[in-house]
Amino acid sequence: MMLMVSTQDVEEALEAVKGGADIVDVKNLKEILVGSNYPPVIKEVREQVPKDIHVSVTLGVAPNQPGTVSLAVYGAAALNATSVKVGFLQSDYDTALKILKECKSSLKGSATKLIAATFADSHLYGGIDPTVIVRLSKESGSDGILIDTLTKDGRNLFDFLGEAKLRELVEEAKEAGMSTALSGALKIKNLDALTRINPDIVGVRGAACTNNDREGGKVSGTAVANLKNEITMRLQGKIDVYSQKENNVAEK
Repeated sequence: MMLMVSTQDVEEALEAVKGGADIVDVKNLKEILVGSNYPPVIKEVREQVPKDIHVSVTLGVAPNQPGTVSLAVYGAAALNATSVKVGFLQSDYDTALKILKECKSSLKGSATKLIAATFADSHLYGGIDPTVIVRLSKESGSDGILIDTLTKDGRNLFDFLGEAKLRELVEEAKEAGMSTALSGALKIKNLDALTRINPDIVGVRGAACTNNDREGGKVSGTAVANLKNEITMRLQGKIDVYSQKENNVAEK
């Protein structure tokens, strides 16, 4: 499992790299819930972060406008982003499918990967059922999936989708040859379940910040290194992730 850390500027990006992050995700917390950052910021991050570290771009919650979104995706590719994530706040399946298809078309000839994003708590916002994300990604030709959350009230991914369902979606996506990422206010205590699910990527923000504060804090290299170490110990079997399986999140 690779560690993806959400950052807002080049200073945070370099802290994430210092701590051992595999992927630096560039977003803007001041715009909606998971907004897009400005091109000069993305450009600076890509220029200063080592080339072997992935730099992903979050488009956050995309409008139901295929032309606008595909143009933004094209811009992410022009900035040499490794991947660009497109999610939907209020949309229907057919509209999201059309948008993702246009986004994929706009990336033709580019190395930038298209990630279809969904939110485990999308029912609270009139969004698409998150359990259809693999089908949506397959039909649109997307390169991977991300399951995240929009709610920032103390609840996290596992409060909306249980371990069994998440594992099912991750395995289905992997069988289709897509990358898989899970995010959504994840903490160290969730790493046992995440290791059992085994997504390709685990995404964090708050857990990588000072005082675990995703908005008021800043990404800390020390916090990132601690997370990276906790993941490594589980992957190496130094921490048994099956010894204390939490029934309350395992079979929802």
